[in-house]
Amino acid sequence: MKIAARGVLAAFFLLCWFGVAPARAEWRRAESPNFVVYGDLSESALRERILLLEDFDQLLRMLTAGQEEPAPNKLHIYIVSGIEALRVVRQVPAGIAGFYTASPDGILAMVDGSQRDAGNEILFHEYAHHFMMQNSTLIYPAWFVEGFAEYFATVRFTARKIDIGNYSRGRAASIQGRWIAMERLLSAGPAGLNQEEQAAYYAQSWLLVHYFYSTPERQAALNRLLATVPGGSPAEALQSATGLTPETLTRELRRYIAGGSIRYRQMERGSPATPPPVTVALMPRSADDLVLYEAALRTGVSDENGASYLQRIRVLAGRYPDDPLAMRVLAHIELRYGDGAAADRLLDRLLAAAPNDAELLYLKGMRWLIAAEADNPPEQAAATARTWFGRAQRADQNHYQTLYRYAESLRGERAFFSENTSNALVLAHQLAPQVHSITLNAASVLIARREFAHAVALLLPLVANPHDPDLSRMAREMTERARAAMGAAGAAPARPVGN
Repeated sequence: MKIAARGVLAAFFLLCWFGVAPARAEWRRAESPNFVVYGDLSESALRERILLLEDFDQLLRMLTAGQEEPAPNKLHIYIVSGIEALRVVRQVPAGIAGFYTASPDGILAMVDGSQRDAGNEILFHEYAHHFMMQNSTLIYPAWFVEGFAEYFATVRFTARKIDIGNYSRGRAASIQGRWIAMERLLSAGPAGLNQEEQAAYYAQSWLLVHYFYSTPERQAALNRLLATVPGGSPAEALQSATGLTPETLTRELRRYIAGGSIRYRQMERGSPATPPPVTVALMPRSADDLVLYEAALRTGVSDENGASYLQRIRVLAGRYPDDPLAMRVLAHIELRYGDGAAADRLLDRLLAAAPNDAELLYLKGMRWLIAAEADNPPEQAAATARTWFGRAQRADQNHYQTLYRYAESLRGERAFFSENTSNALVLAHQLAPQVHSITLNAASVLIARREFAHAVALLLPLVANPHDPDLSRMAREMTERARAAMGAAGAAPARPVGN
C-alpha cells in the first residue's frame, strides 16, 4: 500500500472532483462499468467524478493496449472529509491524503476531499498500479512500475480534454539534486536506498517513462525494452532495444528535462461523446453512521480493533433496527468478533428479501468458516461454510473472496491440495492479482502439486515488486525452491527471476 501526498492539479479539475458537500450528510453511491464511488455529495457532483474515473481508465487502456472489457471486479472508492474519516478504515499518519489497499476481504481506495490536489494524485497513482496488475501480461522492472504510476498521476481534465504527461514539480525538484546511477535504476527497485536516493529513484523513473512516452518512436523502443526477458544485463537490454547506453540515456534525460520544458499530449475525453452507463442512488440515512465501517469491514478489521469496532457498530446499528445496510454491517462484525448466532439471524432476514445476493451468501459462508477455526468448532462447520460459498460463487462467479475462502475452508484436509482447490485459488488470483496473499497461497498449492512452472509464473511479479522487500524476498525464496524441485524432476526450466 502506497501512501503519499503530492502534486498540483488544475483548478477546474479540483472543482469538478471535490465540490462542496452539503451541510446535511446525504451519502450517495454511484456505479459505472469499472467503479463504485461513495460520497457525501450531490448526484451531479458524484456523477461527474465517476465519469472522470471512467475517462482515466479508458486513457490507460488506449495508451497501453489494455483489454477493452471492464475489469471483472469494480474498484470501490470512498470520498471522505478529513483524516479522521480515513482512520476509521486505516490508521494513517497526519498529513495523508488517501490510500489504496487490497486484501482477501476486498480492494478499495479512499481519498480525503479536503486535501484536494494530493488526494487526486494519490488516487490516479494507485489506480495506475491497480490497472497494471490487473491487465499486465509482462513482468515489469521496478522503475517502470513506479514511473508509469507517476506519469499518469498528473493528468489534468477540462470539460472535453485530457492533458497527459504534465510537469511534476515535486519529481522535477528531486531531479535537481544528485542522481543515482542509471545502471542502479534499471537493475533494482528502491529498497536499500536512503531517503534522498529514493526521492531520486522515483523522480528519475517518472522522467524515464515521460521520455519514452513523448514520441511514437520512443514508445516503440520502450515496448521492445519491456519485452526483454528479465534476468539478463539491463545495460545490454537497453542498448539492444534503444541503441542507448546507460551513460547516453542519462545525457538524453538531462537534456529532456533542461529548463523545465517537457512535452505533454492532449486527448479527447470519451464520456462527453459516449458516456458510459452510470447509476447514482441516495443511500439510507444509516450510511452517515455506518458506511465507513462497512468500508473497514470490506478490507478486514484488525484483531486488535475487533472488540472496539463491535461495540461501536452495535450502538450505531441499534439506531436503525430494520435498515438493511445497518443489519448487513452489524451481521458482518458479529460473525467476525461477536455473536455468530446473532449474525445468522440478521443474515437470514436479509437473505429472505435478497436470496441471490452474493455478498450476503459469502457472509453466511464466513460465519461458518470463522466458527470452524474456533478452538472448539461446531461439527461440520467447514462443510457448512463450503455450502454457502458454493451458493455465493454461483450468484457471482467473479467474487474472488468466495473462491479464496472456499479453498481456505479445506486447509488441513487432503482435498486442500486437490486440482479443484488449485483451480479455485488460481482463478481467485486471476480475478484479484493485486492481493498478494492469494498469489502466495495459489503458488504454494501449485508447488505441492508439482506444477512448478505455473507456480513460478505466478510468483515472478511478486519477486519484482518494488513496494515490499519482505514480499519480494518471500516470493524469491519460493521461486528458488520451485526451480530447484523442477530441476530435480527434470522439468523444463522457467524464465529467470527478474530484477
